[in-house]
Amino acid sequence: MAFKGNGVGHLGSKVTFVPNTVTGDEISTEIVEDKKSYFVGQLKEILVPSPWRIEPICPHFGDCGGCQWQHIDPSFQGEIKREILSETLKRLGKLDPIPSIETLPSPKPYGYRVRVQVRVKGKSIGYYQQGSHRVIDVLHCPIAHPLVNEILSILRDQRDFLAKAEEIEINVSPQEAKGVLILHPHSSDLRLKPITKQLLKNHPILKGIAVSGKSPWTLFGDPLLWFTIPLRSGERELSIQISPGTFFQIYPEQNQQLIQTVLEWTNPNQDGEILDLYAGAGNFTLPLAIHAGEVWGIEENKTAIEDARFNVERNGIQNIHFIQGEVEKVLKSWNHRAPDQIVLDPPRAGCKKIVDQIVRLAPERIVYVSCDPATFSRDVRLFTERGYTLWRLRLIDMFPQTYHMEAVGLLQRTER
Repeated sequence: MAFKGNGVGHLGSKVTFVPNTVTGDEISTEIVEDKKSYFVGQLKEILVPSPWRIEPICPHFGDCGGCQWQHIDPSFQGEIKREILSETLKRLGKLDPIPSIETLPSPKPYGYRVRVQVRVKGKSIGYYQQGSHRVIDVLHCPIAHPLVNEILSILRDQRDFLAKAEEIEINVSPQEAKGVLILHPHSSDLRLKPITKQLLKNHPILKGIAVSGKSPWTLFGDPLLWFTIPLRSGERELSIQISPGTFFQIYPEQNQQLIQTVLEWTNPNQDGEILDLYAGAGNFTLPLAIHAGEVWGIEENKTAIEDARFNVERNGIQNIHFIQGEVEKVLKSWNHRAPDQIVLDPPRAGCKKIVDQIVRLAPERIVYVSCDPATFSRDVRLFTERGYTLWRLRLIDMFPQTYHMEAVGLLQRTER
């Protein structure tokens, strides 16, 4: 299997990628794209099914672009991702051997997403068809949290509301048992106000609605969601506010595993200083500060920084300092004490631009969280070329039924 979710075979000397297949399948395929170094095939017939092949539970699978792996036994999906991560680290990261990859499988393969983006076109509301902008009308999304599906059902009956939208984000908090809508309309329309107010009045499951536009968000009701973060066993919980426009992880239970990994690998103490890059609303910053001496968080998004500072105050934490700004620029002018450790969770593009800035600060440890194995592998290679060694690897299956993965690497400084 290859990253992006396709099965890999060979026709003659060319690699051939075929969607909706799995390791062990014997198939017939029709070549639909002939590239210089590879073919792309379309599955025509399964001659001998893989022992890992199962029947997808969603009637839209194979047509809808939301999932790629519903035809694969969930117990095998983590193993596939582990092999893809290992191969990518060897090929792009130039690492061989690599540390053994610890895999944390998903405790539930369905019903986990607390955040989805649905598209609206005419009377259809759902996701784009694979490889096109045609909207697949989805009555129920198996990977979405039940609260998301409940709100999706409500929206289906709101034709006036849907007629004004291109895209709607549905975000829910299981702790509150409520959700928020973020509407991306075709145009600014003053007639949205009575529709949104009526929608909130009639459906208490909805806390608030935020409408995007050229100016700041237009807000109706209370579009803030709350999540709790349990810390180590026996410790208090933290509460985190998330506003429209602030990133948060889609799978709360696996996010707990992610936070525990960061805490375990940094093992913060009261004498240490930690720098959290791309800090968001404080998903790692707040838990780290419970044990560290001092924590700095850098985040470019203004809304996320406002949430982060509010979360610090609400949780009564005194040893966190947040800086709003582009990470690269803030690091270039860094004039505070050099951190003992750095935690970073960059966007999908990775951290290539700031590798030298991080190395200049010479942290003993770097904990790198990534959702893209290709840029992660590239960046790990850059760090190893500058005196760091990859000591530990952990793969957290944050996205069951899809090829996406969350990887965490622990790099330690070996040159002084």
